[in-house]
Amino acid sequence: MKDTKFIKGICKKTKQHFGLEIKKFGGDWKVVNFICISPEEASVITSEIKQTRFLTNDNLQACVKCGGRKVSGCSCASKFFKCHAGEYNFQCVYCKNMEIDYSAPAFGGGYKEGDVIRLSQGQEVVIQHADNQPLDNIVVGVGWDSVSQGDNMDVDSSVALYSARGCSYDLVYYGAKQHASGCAELLEDNLTGDYTGNVDSNDDENILVNLKKVPRDKDRLIFLINIYKCYDRGQTLNDVKNFYIRLYDPTSKKILIEYRVKNNQVRPDDTAIVIGMATRKTAGWTFKAIGRSLRASDVSELADSAIDYV
Repeated sequence: MKDTKFIKGICKKTKQHFGLEIKKFGGDWKVVNFICISPEEASVITSEIKQTRFLTNDNLQACVKCGGRKVSGCSCASKFFKCHAGEYNFQCVYCKNMEIDYSAPAFGGGYKEGDVIRLSQGQEVVIQHADNQPLDNIVVGVGWDSVSQGDNMDVDSSVALYSARGCSYDLVYYGAKQHASGCAELLEDNLTGDYTGNVDSNDDENILVNLKKVPRDKDRLIFLINIYKCYDRGQTLNDVKNFYIRLYDPTSKKILIEYRVKNNQVRPDDTAIVIGMATRKTAGWTFKAIGRSLRASDVSELADSAIDYV
């Protein structure tokens, strides 16, 4: 039925996956059923409905402690839920450890040859080959369109490698184009020649990434875009549009993942964008579409603030 859909949830503590059936009542979607599902089942579900919050419908029992119906928002102490890995009851739907999972489906556990996975803001996918094997080497292409000030508009890309606790980072940018470990390198030109061959000449800048070489104390690679000397030149994101980021397989020369930032998601008075993030997890590396804008005078200030936007 068109007024019934599914979203997926995951327990941040136990990593248990859940399927939530939702139905539209008036203008709001409410949870009408809740089941435990496997990781394989979760991999083919897309949480396409987004709301500020979800409530359960009256046909379901409210939190037996406080009577609340807000999904993942119960004010009760977490110990009330008597959480045990591998076990659950309906009260889990109210526990604050439950969160709605907006990651994109894994298409049967991997990419299909020739397919491009197009992400929306907040969606996340595993970086891997079509046969489910990890993809160690990727090329990250970023692009944008200047809408004013011509050659005087200088937009730069960079990648910040953050420590597991987010308290320190290394920055690869136009002033330091290669990481000491060899895991990331900023190229001056588009994807050409020895790197990926004829892929897409419309990319404005590109970053080579070897995920296998990322130091152990770094678990997040946050990809950034900023306007050079934005304050001196009085330039903002109002002068730039159509931002995107793509992940390529350098061997097959195929675009695997693409995320395009919607222009209405960017605040015109801002000067930089946190566009995407690769994260090292137990099962491998994932890529998440971020697309959040902010004000930063230069790339260092941008990297200082970026961790707060993911």
